[in-house]
Amino acid sequence: MDIQKYNVIIFDCDGVIYNTNTLKLEAFKSILSSFGDDNVHEFLKYFRFNFGRSRYVHIRYFIEDILKISFDEKLYEQLVLSYGSRCKLLYTEAELCIGVMDLLENLKNVAKYVASGSDQNELRKVFKSNFLDCYFEGIYGSPQTKNNLVKEICSRYEDRNILMIGDAHADYVAAKCSQIDFLYVERYSVEKLNMKTLSIKENFQSVSDLSNITW
Repeated sequence: MDIQKYNVIIFDCDGVIYNTNTLKLEAFKSILSSFGDDNVHEFLKYFRFNFGRSRYVHIRYFIEDILKISFDEKLYEQLVLSYGSRCKLLYTEAELCIGVMDLLENLKNVAKYVASGSDQNELRKVFKSNFLDCYFEGIYGSPQTKNNLVKEICSRYEDRNILMIGDAHADYVAAKCSQIDFLYVERYSVEKLNMKTLSIKENFQSVSDLSNITW
């Protein structure tokens, strides 16, 4: 992976910077437990294949497509708040992904951004509290979609080499929509089988973790 050819690098957060994917699965499992095991199992199966999208999309899907009830604003707000509270706690417990600090330190002359499906205000507080915000030109998240976030960042850098680093299908789709290169990080992904098949089909590069990137 020739990382030095890129002028701009866009990072996903969960599974790329923070080791939070499994923690987020557990968070949803906990807040939805009162809705029955079958519904929780079906949602978690869906969630594993839709990492990178916002909680607002996921919770609406749970209400309308799994519970199969008319949209309930009160229930929606309750679940959004419950999941948000869990996320604030899990980021205090989460470790950084292997290799991320070395990579950030060695790419000081590269413009770096975060584009995540996680809540934007929440992310900015987490990055600031852990003194990581200084490494990035911008930290962006939901409620905007990842596709739009990546497009917006790319629009600032015409005729530059831009790379998206992610661990999920949504990250690849965002890169493809903006016609930029994509690097898949496997170690923390909860979509390993799906992403392995996709990498063969679409011929994008992959690494086990960020420590495998040289500069």
